[in-house]
Parts: sequence; C-alpha cells; structure tokens
Amino acid sequence: MRDRRGGRGGPIVPRGTGSPASGERSASRGSGPPPSSGPGERMVYGAGPVRELLAVRPASIKAIWVDPQRAGRQTSDPVAAIVVSARASNVTLEDRDRGQLDRAAGEGALHQGVIAWLGEFRYAQLEDIIEPSPSLVVALDNIEDPRNLGAILRSAYLLGAGGVIIPDHRAAQVTSAVAKASAGASELLPVVQVGNLVRALDELRELGLWRVAVHASEQAQRIDQIDGKLPLCLVLGAEGTGIRPLVAKNCDFHAVIDMAAGREAVGSFNVSVAASLALYEMRRQRAAAP
Repeated sequence: MRDRRGGRGGPIVPRGTGSPASGERSASRGSGPPPSSGPGERMVYGAGPVRELLAVRPASIKAIWVDPQRAGRQTSDPVAAIVVSARASNVTLEDRDRGQLDRAAGEGALHQGVIAWLGEFRYAQLEDIIEPSPSLVVALDNIEDPRNLGAILRSAYLLGAGGVIIPDHRAAQVTSAVAKASAGASELLPVVQVGNLVRALDELRELGLWRVAVHASEQAQRIDQIDGKLPLCLVLGAEGTGIRPLVAKNCDFHAVIDMAAGREAVGSFNVSVAASLALYEMRRQRAAAP
C-alpha cells in the first residue's frame, strides 16, 4: 500500500425520576433532587469511569452523587479523589446514602459509591475524529444491537481509535443501553451520526483515509496484511447481513480475520469481537513501528 493524499470518552444507565432545583453547577454538596428527566438523561457509575469523565469532559456532567462515608476519606480512596477533582471543576456534588445509590444504579451494579449524571448525548462531526495522525476510525454499517455497538465503542476507545461512525437510520444510536454496554466509553469517544454512510466514506477518502471492509470475501486479505500504519477506516457490518454491497464496493481493501481450521461450524465472529481483533491488529502494527 502507498500513502494516500486526498484532493482536498463503569456502565451508564438510564436515570431515575426527579428534577433539579437549578441548572447551575456548584462545588457544594447537598441532598437536593437529581438532574432533570429530559430525553437522553444518563448516568455513569463506578470510580474509574467517573474519574476519567471528570478528567476529559467535566462539562458534560450535571451532578455527581457520592457516598458520604467514602467521600470524606483520604484522597487515596478513589471516591474521595473524585470529590476533590469535582470541586476543582465546579461540578455539583450531592451526598446520597448507599441505598439511594443502589436503587439509582440498578440491581447488582458496582457503583463503588459514586454516580455521575449526564445530559443529552451530542454527536461529533466527521472532521473531529480523524486526529491524531495517522487516523484510525471505525464505520459501522447497520449494527442494530445496542450491546454490540456499546462493546465496539468500548474497544475502539481502549485501542486508540479516534471515533466511530454510525448511520442515522436502521442502526443502533447512542442510547442508555448502548452507553451501559460501553462502560462509559460512549462519553469519551467521539461518535459521528451520518445520513449516508457511502458518502461519509467518500469524504474520508478525500481526507486521506484508506477504507478497509472487514468481512469474508473472495478478494479479502488476512487482517495482518493490511498496513496498520496508514490512516485507516475499518468498516464492519451487521451479523448475518454483513456489509452492504454498495458500502463494500466503496472500500479500498477487504480484510478477513482468520479462524482456526475446521472451526467454521459456529459461523463468523461476533461483530464486536471482530472489531476488537481488527483494532488490536492495527494497534499492534503501530506499536511495533520504528
């Protein structure tokens, strides 16, 4: 392959009921009601995801609920450290006892004594996801299962992708179910919503990216034969239907993830697993590059 030169963010779950006394942020702690129940309201729970969200996108947080029994400890306790960071970022802090946190996060949720409430999700623009160079983005063709989309967002974030592109119809959008499956990554990784995936892929080509259809086809190379050091867009399709022919036709390369010989009886990889394997291979090659 040669270089191309174009011609030109723990799980998040639905929030409970209640409304805020004020839309202002404050570093004070109180026992007021939770943020408003407008569409798109979500929560992030768990010390790790909340800490990362505070570091990267504090303005997206409406309020943080904390267990006062942990918030007052030394800053070696991650929840106490979150309280310090929230105050520095002027994010509202509110005490909630363990029972209230349990009920808000849901049965069996490992909230660790901290929940961050978020507002409506905002999609990014295509130009927002092509940095840093060389670009590595993921485009999804009609992935309708929110758990698959969430898992892909999580892997894309952890493996260094700049963002994920999804169609605005016949595909899962970033809902509470997707956010929960992403373990908070949906708030940290830019997601672009497009009306026409083929046109978006054309725009990526003009921006200098090579489009790689990850699927089984006659012309497909092994995924490790793709030069992961180039600016790339990995394109994956829904299980069963795969990548639509017109979308595949607009890709520069086709790549397949090998399975062990004689193990084909169970079909192909789950699409979120395939995305993880493809992203890992690109990251492996980039890490090995001099």
